[in-house]
Amino acid sequence: MLSSKKRKESYTTDEIGRRFLEYYQSLDYKIIPGSSLLDPSVPMTFVMSAGLVQVETSAGFQGDSSGNRYTMIQNCFRYFDLPQIGKSPHHLSLFQMPGAFTFGPQNKEKCIADIRHLLSGIYNLPSDSLWATYFKGGNICGIFFEPDAETREAWKRAGIPDKQIVPLNADHNFWKQGPGIVGENHAAKCGPNTEIFFDRGADKSCGIHCLPGCGCGRFVEIMNTLFISFHLEEVNGTVKDLDEPFTETVIGLERLAMLLQGRFSVFDTDMILPLIEYIRTNTGTAGKNTLLFERMIADHIRALLFLTADGAPPPGKGGRARLMRKLVRQMLTAQKMLEITNPNFPEYLKDTVLKLYKDQSPHLMTAGDKAMEYIRDETKRFEKTLQKGFRHLDDSLKKKKIMQSEKIREFEKRHGIPRLLLKKRLAEVPANNIQFYEKGQTYA
Repeated sequence: MLSSKKRKESYTTDEIGRRFLEYYQSLDYKIIPGSSLLDPSVPMTFVMSAGLVQVETSAGFQGDSSGNRYTMIQNCFRYFDLPQIGKSPHHLSLFQMPGAFTFGPQNKEKCIADIRHLLSGIYNLPSDSLWATYFKGGNICGIFFEPDAETREAWKRAGIPDKQIVPLNADHNFWKQGPGIVGENHAAKCGPNTEIFFDRGADKSCGIHCLPGCGCGRFVEIMNTLFISFHLEEVNGTVKDLDEPFTETVIGLERLAMLLQGRFSVFDTDMILPLIEYIRTNTGTAGKNTLLFERMIADHIRALLFLTADGAPPPGKGGRARLMRKLVRQMLTAQKMLEITNPNFPEYLKDTVLKLYKDQSPHLMTAGDKAMEYIRDETKRFEKTLQKGFRHLDDSLKKKKIMQSEKIREFEKRHGIPRLLLKKRLAEVPANNIQFYEKGQTYA
């Protein structure tokens, strides 16, 4: 976190995004709108980040991109981050990503100098807390790519100390377009990338070799720049330079807000904390996982509203409908774990989100009623599933005093009882009546 002095200079999340757009607009970037969370390139799921897709499909894009510059704020959703929600202080399934995009010849030194000024000159982040990474070189699909020495030197010239410029492998610092975007028979665009991390302090270190990329939480990634320079033909193992390179710089809006507002978690920032506070006024119990469930509810209601506003289908089976069902049922499960019984809870929670985003995202205002309809209908189906599943559970408990982990998994998969609720129910059974075993542990 920043010092108390910096905390007094904190910005709202909305202001952080606005300053990003204004900064790049001053550098001759054209402001364009973000795109829908439902992209035809991923028709069966929700995976959206800021990047080439948005620019090329934007109403502000003129087709002839050569030399053009664009900036925007993109709503993003990543379903594969759902297992981390609530456990990580830095992850959200639904988040916003301001981005700046350049078509044409790449000038890494100018790009990196602009980033450094944005972070230190516009947002006033302390220079000694900024660390940069670059691609250290390696094999990509059997083809060797040289280390990105140009990016390393650019960071040094921008004033980042040598010890705070870290080489990382392709998993961290090389980007390649996925087959879902380009098609399996087309060459993928690719290139090295560089990331900026904020150092939260040596007291949070995981050890002597603690560096950006270790994942311990000391270093928070706040910015990423892709230098898309090549076409990679995986079939015949060839690579060639792109006729028109593409540079993309993005920041994590909520993560930057967390740092600038002096908060430990993205859930404590100005656009999410009111949700957490409302949830706490309705919580009927407290326990070691209370914070986890609060965060799950706050995250999922935001995601459901934004996805619904962009045309997501009602909860159901398969594809996007299945993911909508998963969001609703995880939210309802967390609600039950917190023993929230207020029948108006989802409605008031929705109203809190709409109030927070009424100026920043006015398109959400039309999604409230439909999202509540989705939640009400799925709640009825979920309750029926639980009632039926718990009847089977009760019948099974009458026959056996010991329940093995295989049986637990059966109730989770076959009868639709989430594991959290299953454990909660079993914990309520008198210890002399039932024991169950899982992963070598005994629960009574």
